[in-house]
Amino acid sequence: MKKFHFIAQSKGGVGKSLLMYLFALKYGDKKDILFVDLDSSTESSKKQLSFIDRDNFDVVSLNDDRDVLVRDLLVGYLEEASESRYEQVYFDLGSPESAQLPSLIRYDLPMKEFADESGFEMIFHVVIGGGTAYQSSVNYLEQIRAAVGNDFKIIVWKSITSFRGFASLVLDLEERCVKAGLRLRQFGDFEPRTAQGGEILDGARLGWGLENYSRGTRLKLKGQLQTDIKDE
Repeated sequence: MKKFHFIAQSKGGVGKSLLMYLFALKYGDKKDILFVDLDSSTESSKKQLSFIDRDNFDVVSLNDDRDVLVRDLLVGYLEEASESRYEQVYFDLGSPESAQLPSLIRYDLPMKEFADESGFEMIFHVVIGGGTAYQSSVNYLEQIRAAVGNDFKIIVWKSITSFRGFASLVLDLEERCVKAGLRLRQFGDFEPRTAQGGEILDGARLGWGLENYSRGTRLKLKGQLQTDIKDE
């Protein structure tokens, strides 16, 4: 069965597009995986995934002129993707698209029935930011949980750098995930003030492939991809 991955969070600046970039670094050479930028507000993945072959990358706007997610456009694109050669599709949703997703799933479309009949599984990757972004991030997680129920898998991603100095928030997130039975994973252990961390964040912004990094940074990045970014 095909797998459609939705990287989502209504709170901006928490690392959705960085997570998408890391997925692309890990799986970008696989011809049966498609990466889709649905972030109409910034098209950040379009910039960051410039190293991906054009046949494995797409940019799609599903919003109308009022920045409202159009149900029929989303359904049509999912139907098209389910009939394509791609076995996995990663969607990077912007904050506006993410914010509207729970309501669309919960009220506008029998998503489980639609996915089953179309032959794909949906996986929701909810990114959680630390610090001042934490409460908004976990509020969105609860919205996704309420919308999805037990129909689809939810994976929670802790953006490591944003949680530095917030040990109590780390503990709270861990407890939330245990209580809800959700898998908690982490990514983005790139300290901007270090040479390697700064190079990785610059490389992500510029759309570098692994071959563009210096040797030491490339080895660090490969190690984190091996540890943090795994098949589902």
